[in-house]
Amino acid sequence: MSFKTPMLHKEQEKPSETAIERTLKKLKAIENIYYVCSNLFTSDIATASHKVLKPFCELTGADYGVILLLKNPGKHIHLEATYGFPDGYMESFNNKYMPSMSSEDIHENWPSVRSMLKRKIVVIKDTSRNNIGFSKYFSEIIHPDEIKSVASVPLVINNKAVGAITNYFVKPHEFNEEELSFMKTTANVITGTIERNHLLEAAKRSERELAQANEVLKQVNQELDSFVYISSHDLREPLRTIESFVSIIQDKLGNNLFPHQQDYLLRIAKATQKMRKLIEDLTHLARATRDTKGKENEQVDLNALLTEVQFELTAFIESRKAEIIIHDTLPVICCSKEKISSVFKNIIANGIKFNKSDKPQLHIKLMQKTGLDPNKICVCVEDNGIGIEKEYYDKVFGLFQRLHAQEEYEGTGAGLAIVKKILERYSCEIWLDSEVGKGSRFYFTLPLGKKDA
Repeated sequence: MSFKTPMLHKEQEKPSETAIERTLKKLKAIENIYYVCSNLFTSDIATASHKVLKPFCELTGADYGVILLLKNPGKHIHLEATYGFPDGYMESFNNKYMPSMSSEDIHENWPSVRSMLKRKIVVIKDTSRNNIGFSKYFSEIIHPDEIKSVASVPLVINNKAVGAITNYFVKPHEFNEEELSFMKTTANVITGTIERNHLLEAAKRSERELAQANEVLKQVNQELDSFVYISSHDLREPLRTIESFVSIIQDKLGNNLFPHQQDYLLRIAKATQKMRKLIEDLTHLARATRDTKGKENEQVDLNALLTEVQFELTAFIESRKAEIIIHDTLPVICCSKEKISSVFKNIIANGIKFNKSDKPQLHIKLMQKTGLDPNKICVCVEDNGIGIEKEYYDKVFGLFQRLHAQEEYEGTGAGLAIVKKILERYSCEIWLDSEVGKGSRFYFTLPLGKKDA
């Protein structure tokens, strides 16, 4: 591909400038470049590159200039900005030439490539005296000009070259320390912009991945809810059938069965009851993490709720001669009444069940907790039960984790796991303190309701 050679911008005859004036111009240019880059806190690297390259070339007197970046995969060389080249050159280079650092067409003696490979500034004052070259494509574009001097500054992030800024001169050029310092400073500014861009792109990718993961999680939860509901509904029916047939056999043939046959039927009945309880707990666990028909933010009076909970547990409480003592007037909280009711039921039931005293006692009180969110309260439920060894504190909140044999204490071991799941939904927590043989204290936080509710 060929382009019509443009009228190149040769340096005009200017009145001589003092060294101070030239230095001030460079400082002003760095200030402007820094301003441009700092205000382009976006992924628009191309715009920043163009605004940086023009003063970069003009102040060094370069005839041509490029900012190139390495694009993955394959580390393709991509032009972000050009100076002094004809229109269409950059587009043609990026869309048709498309070289990569691993391409056979790339040579280490090209200034930009050399500076990136060495991660050091490359300054060539006289190309005829050095092992330096240019691509045929580049030479054809600038013909009849020939490059006599070059300076290429690598753009390095985390000790890896990600690109380069290169200036080309058609006349031999002397590079003084001030000019080289200006080049390095400019490169550092654009490098910072590229690094911010990388961080922004990484953040955007993470945001997209998180959104996708949340969508997948939402679908999985919906499918899990459906699975648990269908499974529990479908499993309950055959269990009821088994229980019905066992009951019929016991009623009609009970007196005619051998003792071991009666034992078999009793075991079947107990197994089906255990299975039914397990299904109920799985259903409750699934409901613990989903919306309760849009009632997640009800204003719930804890005093009234505890009265209802005690009424529902009346038979169990009376059978164990238990006593529940509420020490404080409890506030209104903001949550699902059904779910928080489940929290208190499970904790109270556990305090009574895991208790060997003649008269189980449970004390419910408000607690002061250092550093507690002012929008939350801390409740303590203390029992005089068997207690829990410290090494098992975390285990008791695990799903189906049992510390005792089924024959000693009935249950599936899902109660406290359900409690923990419900509280986590409201960004609340639960923990315990216990002493074996003397009882346990379960502490948990709850979200306060609105004062004007």
